[in-house]
Amino acid sequence: MIVRWLASLADRFFASDHGMVRFRYAAQAVLSVVLAVGVLAPMGLPSTELLFGAVAAMVCSTSMRTGTVGQRAVNILIFGPVMALSLTVATLLTPYPIVGDAVFVLVMFTAVYVRRFDQLGNSLGMGAFMAFFFAMFLKAAPAQLPLMYFAVLVGLLSCSISALLVFRETPASVLRRTTGSIRAQVARLIEELAKLLDDGEPLPESDELPHGVARQASLMHQTTLQIEDYADLLGLDPQWQRQLVDAELSADRLARSTVRALGDGLDAATRADLAEDMRGLHRFVDRNPTAALTLDVDELLNRIARYDIRGDAGQLATKPEHHTLLVRRAIRELLLSVVQMRQTTTRVLSEPPVARKPGEVSEREPTLEDADDLVADVERDAASPTGPDARLDVGPDGKLLVPEDDKPSEAASHHHEIGASTRSAIQAAIGGALAIMGGELLSDQRWYWAVIAGFIVFAGTTSRGDLLVKGWRRVWGTLLGIIAGTVLATLLAGNKPVNLVLLLICIFLAFYSLRVSYGMMTFFITVMLGMLYDILGTFTPDLLLLRLEETAIGVGSSAIAAMLVLPTRTRSTVLTELHDYFIALHDQLRDAERLLVHADRVSVIAATREVDRAATDVRTAIAPMLHRLSPSRVRRGHATRLLTLTEESSLAARNLARAAEPGALAELPAAGETLDRMIANTEVLLAATGTPPATAKLVSGPALAPTVDVRALAEANAGGGEPSRITVLHLRRTINSLDRLDKLLLGMAAPLAQTISVPRHQPPAQSSNSPREI
Repeated sequence: MIVRWLASLADRFFASDHGMVRFRYAAQAVLSVVLAVGVLAPMGLPSTELLFGAVAAMVCSTSMRTGTVGQRAVNILIFGPVMALSLTVATLLTPYPIVGDAVFVLVMFTAVYVRRFDQLGNSLGMGAFMAFFFAMFLKAAPAQLPLMYFAVLVGLLSCSISALLVFRETPASVLRRTTGSIRAQVARLIEELAKLLDDGEPLPESDELPHGVARQASLMHQTTLQIEDYADLLGLDPQWQRQLVDAELSADRLARSTVRALGDGLDAATRADLAEDMRGLHRFVDRNPTAALTLDVDELLNRIARYDIRGDAGQLATKPEHHTLLVRRAIRELLLSVVQMRQTTTRVLSEPPVARKPGEVSEREPTLEDADDLVADVERDAASPTGPDARLDVGPDGKLLVPEDDKPSEAASHHHEIGASTRSAIQAAIGGALAIMGGELLSDQRWYWAVIAGFIVFAGTTSRGDLLVKGWRRVWGTLLGIIAGTVLATLLAGNKPVNLVLLLICIFLAFYSLRVSYGMMTFFITVMLGMLYDILGTFTPDLLLLRLEETAIGVGSSAIAAMLVLPTRTRSTVLTELHDYFIALHDQLRDAERLLVHADRVSVIAATREVDRAATDVRTAIAPMLHRLSPSRVRRGHATRLLTLTEESSLAARNLARAAEPGALAELPAAGETLDRMIANTEVLLAATGTPPATAKLVSGPALAPTVDVRALAEANAGGGEPSRITVLHLRRTINSLDRLDKLLLGMAAPLAQTISVPRHQPPAQSSNSPREI
């Protein structure tokens, strides 16, 4: 029991931190600080130089998030001179406070402006700001510059050892960790579903997943994107990448089919039986890969064809409930995907990468459909496709024309990016100037806290709503950190070894929580300051209270700047990200049409990755609208609906990419018409989310699934011969995915009703025996 509990706890850890990215990031920062202090402290340097070396190591470490070893080394080499230059200017201007404040504002402007150059710009900007900030905060004198240069050099060397040697990243190590995280995420997902089945509480009839299940599915999707980014560097077989997509989609289908089955209501015996099947599936995703690696795929296909997940001779019911059948089918799909992925990953890590010619495709391995005659027949006669209930039909003209000026261009996108970076830099500079004035009115010694609070909340924000939410979290994190820091510093007064250990723990937890909770990061930073002041012998509760007041001034100053100076509304940011999403979806549908109708050899999966990334950006941009601080409940409802449609359509796009085969719909004229109409609808949505927005009509049409004889189409594609089961099932999934994506695109009209008008009339009748895609 204890071993199982520990294994489950370990899975929780690895699943929550995909690829152990956050853990390594935090450990790298702590190690950099320890190395720097370990070198500088024995030399007897003053506290100013000692702190500067630790700060240089920590700030440099924050810029080492991604990239190859060479890219990281170049980053450190450039980081050093930039930090030294900023330190020199700040130190020389210490006797001239007014000029120093003006230059500080200029540094803030530049630090935000260079963020447009991605990670390198973020790194250099943060390094310049932090060097200037701490030089003024510590009141460094010009005579201290040589020792401070040395401290910075030691800090950068410590960061180099930590980032380039101890925590060195290689494609193989990233692959090993991320596939381990996928395994843990699948295991956690299965545990969540088994728990739902054990609880027996009926769920509402909805496509929305429960929070715990949705979180695990989202984590697996993030890991999939991360590991696919390294696929080309590894020279991986395209079949491996397809198996990775299979595993993700199978896990998602299992979650959705289980939730739908519980929504219909299941008796206790059926729930218990499905829960046991889940636990049998869990055995194959255990940390010990032996069970999966020793299975023969052909034997596995024979076993899962009888629903024999636990190894017993199972017998399929004559007329199983539809949802129960879909759950068991999804269990078998995920089982096979996990087994194949673990076998292929083991082979990839044990063999040198094999170079492949562009466009070369490996031979297809056996799939689940090889043993699915009975399931295919049942699915063919199953219920109709699910999706939004309302059908939106063709307008009187039957066509849609989008003005050429409304179509996106690369130049326009680049112009928007430049404008956004300049706007944020101006806002940060004005907010910083206000923070300096307000902070000095409160304290002429500690006003720097207001400046750093106001500057940091601008990092990563895309709109005024995003900044307000982040500022609110910083204030609350600071308040709770003051309480905890005061209690700890009082209890541990004078105990330097324990204070030092707690300080390092706080640094680790601050970096570990940075990407998931800004409030928690602020909390641990505030507690860390309490430990630091206690070590230096300057701690008082009033000091931490002053930090809260300065933090509130800094956040308020930034909020004023964001609200009044070139404000960026959250809605505008969301529309911009939606615009990019529809561009990616438009390109993917174009590639799908070339592949399915014209039989061109294009990679639809590659285009789908861009759709996934754009959907992630939409989720980030729309988050402030979903926060409790959002004043309008109606707006939160529209935002939730829009986010759901975006995520559902990206899932449908992935399903389409997985099932698409060259020329599969070439003999079906209606499919070409449907794809053309969907492409035109994405162009309408592009125009509606453009600047300025345009109003046009989305055009609906009849669904394909009720009118297509899939087997006849497969026979036509095979030249009149007998089609394989794989061909039939992939055709069915392709058509279902097209119908699903079509409905979701039309569903975008409701949350974007202000900019899109949609003609309506009586929808065509739908067959009751059309297949259902999950």
